Amino acid sequence: MTKQQKLYGVSQLCDLKQSDIQSHLADWLIMSRLLLEPDEMSINGSEQAFDYQELQQVVENFGMEEDFWLQIKNPEEETTIHLLGDTLFEKSIIREKTFYYWDTVYLDYLKARLIQHGLFAYLRSYDEYLYHNTSELVKRRSFESAEETQALPKMKGLNGDVVVDCNNFPGYDVFYKGVCLTSCWWLFLGESYKKLFAKPLLLEIQQVEKVGELGGGVFFELYKDPFQWQEEPNLRFQQLFRDQLGISQLSYTNGIGLLKQPYIEFAFEDTVIQTVQYQNEQFQPTEKNRASYFVTRTYNFLTNQYRVNRMKGGLNALAYFPWIDDESERMMNYHILYPELTLDKGLAAFEYYIRDSIEFKIQDARYKDYTAVLQLFIPKKAFLDFPLEDLKAALNDMTIHQVSRKNDSLTFSLEKEAKHLIVSFIDQKKVSAKNHLDILEI
Repeated sequence: MTKQQKLYGVSQLCDLKQSDIQSHLADWLIMSRLLLEPDEMSINGSEQAFDYQELQQVVENFGMEEDFWLQIKNPEEETTIHLLGDTLFEKSIIREKTFYYWDTVYLDYLKARLIQHGLFAYLRSYDEYLYHNTSELVKRRSFESAEETQALPKMKGLNGDVVVDCNNFPGYDVFYKGVCLTSCWWLFLGESYKKLFAKPLLLEIQQVEKVGELGGGVFFELYKDPFQWQEEPNLRFQQLFRDQLGISQLSYTNGIGLLKQPYIEFAFEDTVIQTVQYQNEQFQPTEKNRASYFVTRTYNFLTNQYRVNRMKGGLNALAYFPWIDDESERMMNYHILYPELTLDKGLAAFEYYIRDSIEFKIQDARYKDYTAVLQLFIPKKAFLDFPLEDLKAALNDMTIHQVSRKNDSLTFSLEKEAKHLIVSFIDQKKVSAKNHLDILEI
């Protein structure tokens, strides 16, 4: 991989007053001059030679409701600030040498801003950011060979082109409920993230170099050197951090998810967040199907009411089938999938979710005689080229019978050893039309 050895920084400050904006802009200009020796600047997209006096005057005249941005740069480095209403977005790309010369000053500068108004921020190797967030095959040629790209997982982009599936990378940036979720060397999650994570959960994240409160939020340092991100232990720390936050459970862009066991699961209801974290015998984070301990948290981000409980045990039927109808003795789970974004028509995803629903041991005798139902909601057009025969071949260790196929649905029964599962593929429009899921519709 061709390396640039630069540090990439992003931050977002919110709820700023006019005096805050003037102060933050002035500090940005001073910090930027320390970090680099600019020879160019851009004022709202208009590029020109760097002129400190002119830029200083522009900063002094920044208004509250403007949509305005400034950038100063040299051939190798740049810093940018964007004012949008009462929000400031800041971005910087600086050389490794520059960062280590000013690292203490730069981190103090960033932390001071985040303590007051911070929503989100991260610092990371620019090489790491590009590697984990560049999906277009042609663009990856700038830092890796075609052979290296060929070995990576693929998916279809929104325009139908084959692209790299970045969901498989630990440092992939995704968005959920308007906030960025990612994993990288240094990360700050502000108070707004309490709508996703209770603060005690964040402060108890394991196997990171540093974690602590910063203003109303929490900061993390995953490992010591941002430029050693490719070291195997650091990649493991980065992936484990992502797994502990359940980022891939909350948001993914490949239409099917990661097809692996979660470390944490969420349930949201109005202002209440419920989470279940899975831990092993040493109270360390682990996959759901290997868990010995279960940490349940209930948090109301409006009232700040918080409860936590750790218990030892095994997974029950509710862990795999959250919707249970005692009257009809049926239990159900569902997933909404977009197989058109995959290269195999969704085959791997179908097999994974089916096996996940039948290849587990129900320890609570109460549900042993209940009928298990898995509903997979897919677009209607996916039924036109559904890989039924390939799916049967993938499930050749199971008995498949009672196949019922229609234009907008496909249902069959599966048996493996003493276990029984009814699988229904259903047109997604049926969910939106009814605005609820009917576990009896199979």
